[in-house]
Formats: sequence, structure tokens, C-alpha cells
Amino acid sequence: MYRFLKPLFEYFDGKSIKRAHSFSSFIIANSKFCASMYSKFGLKVHDIIYPPLDRKIFRPSTGNPSGDYVLTYFGKETKFSVVKRVADLNVKIKAFGSKTSFIDKSVLKNPNIEFLGRVSISELVNLYSNALFTLFPFTHEPFGYIPIESMACGTPTLTYDVQGPGEYIVDGESGWLASDDESIIKKAVEIWRNGYPSEIRKRCIEAAKAFDREIYVKKWLNLLNLFNVI
Repeated sequence: MYRFLKPLFEYFDGKSIKRAHSFSSFIIANSKFCASMYSKFGLKVHDIIYPPLDRKIFRPSTGNPSGDYVLTYFGKETKFSVVKRVADLNVKIKAFGSKTSFIDKSVLKNPNIEFLGRVSISELVNLYSNALFTLFPFTHEPFGYIPIESMACGTPTLTYDVQGPGEYIVDGESGWLASDDESIIKKAVEIWRNGYPSEIRKRCIEAAKAFDREIYVKKWLNLLNLFNVI
């Protein structure tokens, strides 16, 4: 149902953005992908500031990850057909998410998928840290906290190349980017069967440092000073 209503939601989101702009001194986008969406509504983006990451929380919880499952998130925009096809190819998947109304019930019956429901922050950090990789089957994510949190915990993400995460994931170096469903399914199975060099985990942690909370606090303060807000 959500996929059918999505164009309507986007229409009203556009109207809300324009209405908010009339009361705003400047517009900040949280990614280049988000900035491009704003430009479609004829709005000028003054700067791009990515959301901050608390690296004191999201960091590797183990130096010896089990790597015996793939982690994913179940939400309203999850491509469940992709998750199911990956699981059907004998890839062990653990999924988390607090809302069950959007979940394809046939997915929950798959023996290779373990749905954990809502998890605590500490549980999530352990899930990220021990996963072989994180599968992020979303195509319309402006930034994507899940991929960058996963990277901060040392685990690379496989996702699509048409959205926010593609701005900070370097294909083949700190994760993997796919152009379509067939590509992402094929790559997921390939990684599951063959693994990847340990250096990729190190690169993920290094890449996540660029999103440290302290860096972005300074960026916001500089921006607010520029516009004489503070």
C-alpha cells in the first residue's frame, strides 16, 4: 500500500517544504541527494550538512566479528522482494525494526530470515559489529543513518547507488553500490559466499570519522554565525 501512496506523500512533502521555506532564512540539505530533491521544487539550498554520528556509541563492539549473518532493517520502504530473494539463495539474514505493519508476511516465514523486532542501542551496535555486511535495500533515502552507523561499527553496507548513502560509500572500498535489484541480489550472494578483505572493515571505520558529531556541531555554529543567527 505504501508504494502506491508514495507519490501522494511526496506531493504533500513538496508542499510542506515550500511552506516551510516561506518562513526560513536559508535551507540546509542533509545530503546532495536531498538537495537535488529540493531543487526540483525550485528551492535554493544554501549548504549541505550531513547528520552527525555519535562515534562514542557506534563503534566496533568486538575485534573478532562472527560474520555469520547479514543484517538488514525492516521499514516501510524496505524492498522485501529483494530481501526474500537473497534469503532464498541460502543467505542468513537478521532483521530489526519496530513496526511490523509494513512487513511482507511471507518474508517472516522464510527459514533464513530472523526478525528481531525492536532492539536496544547496545544490541544494535552488537548486531552491526558482528554482521558480515549490512544490506540496505532502500532506493529513496536522503542520507541513511543505518549504513553510516554500520560503517562506524566496522561493517560495510551493500545498497543502491541512487541515493544518499552513495555519497559516502566508495564501491568496493568501504562497501558496495548496486544499480538495480538484480545487481544487489547477485552482489549480496557473492559477498556471502566469498567474503571480502579485512581492510574494508578498517576503511569503513575511517570513513565514518568524517561524520563525527563534534565536526558537525562546528559546521552548524559556523553556518549560524554566517547568517547572523547567533
